[in-house]
Amino acid sequence: MTAFVVAMFVILVVAACTVGLVLLGMEGRGKQRAPRLADRAARAAEHLNGEGEPPARFIKLIESTRGR
Repeated sequence: MTAFVVAMFVILVVAACTVGLVLLGMEGRGKQRAPRLADRAARAAEHLNGEGEPPARFIKLIESTRGR
């Protein structure tokens, strides 16, 4: 029973974060209040949509693991 409660809590947190990401980042509603957070949320939303450019550090990490 406890596992079901914990799983449902995790699902609700993920859903709330997704809704917040869409409202703040993609629609730009929070740009005046929290511009840095809104920019980061928009960037994260682009990455979730597959439109964002991967960071240089991530590319270096992938290239270094392929060489092994």
